[in-house]
Amino acid sequence: MHRKLEKVFYEVRTPRLTWTDVGGFPAVKETLAEMVCLPLQKPELMRTLGLERPAGVMLWGPLGVGITMLAEAAASAAGATFVYVSGQEMLGRPREIRDAFHDAEHEAPCVLFVSDCEWLAPRAGCSYEWGPANFRGIPPTFADPTLTRLFIEEVDRIQHVEGVMLVGSCYRIDTVDQALIKEKKRFNRKVFVHPPRAEDRREMIEIYLRRMPRLGAGVDAGELALRTEGYVGWDAESLCKRATLEALKAGRDTVERADFEQALGQVTPWLTPDMTARYWEIHRNDCPHHYAF
Repeated sequence: MHRKLEKVFYEVRTPRLTWTDVGGFPAVKETLAEMVCLPLQKPELMRTLGLERPAGVMLWGPLGVGITMLAEAAASAAGATFVYVSGQEMLGRPREIRDAFHDAEHEAPCVLFVSDCEWLAPRAGCSYEWGPANFRGIPPTFADPTLTRLFIEEVDRIQHVEGVMLVGSCYRIDTVDQALIKEKKRFNRKVFVHPPRAEDRREMIEIYLRRMPRLGAGVDAGELALRTEGYVGWDAESLCKRATLEALKAGRDTVERADFEQALGQVTPWLTPDMTARYWEIHRNDCPHHYAF
């Protein structure tokens, strides 16, 4: 059953990542340990105590912060199989959606993670604008109503399967069909993976610095974190790669602080100030009880 398909519509695997592979977000990790791991690790005790597990947990936040990695790390912490479903790749593939959910049913205990839920179940009539003329990261296409209905039907069906913890993701919670996230029997819990703060960026940068075999003594992750407002994980990776390239161009076998100075001027942050502000505004205006167990 554990196989990787040639075309990654979905895949079933033993999780490879742990919490330490994801830089930053300690509060998010703690919340996932409660909402995702505990129901898989201690289902009988939860029932004894009269505590219902979340029907589904929706992770939302900027692209590039490691949401899929967090879901896989949660599966690893729970000792469960990881079933990954790509929402983007599932467009126009109703049979594959059914197959993925069916496989999750037979892989229990597992974390069934569906990425990009706004592609599969878009909210009609919502605005995708961050600020004036800023539509960065907007999905180019969406599922048709028939596929959306099928997806929601599968979400409803999987609720009756013991040992399957449903987790989804979207880049903005306000762009997802409300039928998917307001119903108590579907994604009734949310986790905001916020724009990375300085301490989150420091841990992200440290992960990539540890992979660099020849690093100068003057390179400081904390300093870089303070100077990289708006960076997400892939920006941190680009920064380290760009600095390494600068050292290579200069013919040096060590990446120095000066190389990072050059790189800082060449890597454009994914998050613009209006995007960051809008994320926090959406979170403030959302229903707070969905963020508690």
